[in-house]
Amino acid sequence: MQKLDRSGIATSIVGTMGIPAVNGAPVAQQAVTMPFGGQVGVPGSVLPMQVLAPTVAEPIGTPSECLVMKNMFDPATESDPDFDQDIKEDVEEECSNFGRVKHIFVDKNSAGYVYIRFDTIEAAMKAQRAMHMRWFARRLVSALFMPTYEYDAKFKS
Repeated sequence: MQKLDRSGIATSIVGTMGIPAVNGAPVAQQAVTMPFGGQVGVPGSVLPMQVLAPTVAEPIGTPSECLVMKNMFDPATESDPDFDQDIKEDVEEECSNFGRVKHIFVDKNSAGYVYIRFDTIEAAMKAQRAMHMRWFARRLVSALFMPTYEYDAKFKS
């Protein structure tokens, strides 16, 4: 996944920052604004100037040869007009470790969606396990199975 990290900081939070109060890493108190109003403190946060909202468990779906990776990028912050090609090449290189990749599409106008179709369900399952809940460019990525009929409807004319 470090290959996919264009910012050069794809490492685990604990591995980079340390465990608070165990190996000298600072214990921070940050506030998170809740959707219903007010703020809640997040003790022990070790991310400087970055607050992580609680993650909502999203079902990973029924295994198929198709995946959608979410939260890979923010199009509003991308300055390179061809950023999608860089992401496509990086994802293809990483995902080819799990099996043959038949198709990849980076949706530049989405919330960081990358669609991937593998040759087999087994390859997609390996990729999903390896990529789900991994960090990329300071973003927590989710890799979810996509039904084949939805993938076909989206990409076949």
